[in-house]
Amino acid sequence: MSEPTSDPDARVQDQLLHAHEQIYVAVRQLEHARNLVELLESLQHFRRLIVAHFDDEETPGGFFDVVRTRSSRHLAVLERLGKDHGTFLDDLDGVAAQARACLAGPVAEILKQGAQLAGRLRDHEARENRLLIDAMYTDSGEGD
Repeated sequence: MSEPTSDPDARVQDQLLHAHEQIYVAVRQLEHARNLVELLESLQHFRRLIVAHFDDEETPGGFFDVVRTRSSRHLAVLERLGKDHGTFLDDLDGVAAQARACLAGPVAEILKQGAQLAGRLRDHEARENRLLIDAMYTDSGEGD
């Protein structure tokens, strides 16, 4: 484990590396979501993580300031990265909205149809059971 440092730039670097490790794990979860519910959960977690991360990077004394003060030749890159932050959040919100719409729309309708089919099958089986019981155990009076 590294020793705490009083150098603000080193602290920013340590925080940034730790945050990027967390983001990497969250990105892997997004990549491997097996269904829309998992995807939405991963998106919500990722959004909370990334908003805090972007705020830390853009805050006075954060990553962007450290790079600006150390190397002005990267100003154009920093500007593009800052714009990317907003684009990522918009895209993330768009994917989440589409997933919610799908769950509320087509997926909800398919689940409703599946439940209706199950109900019809259950009723069918119940009618067959009643018929079997009636045929087997009800005295029809034949053979008296």
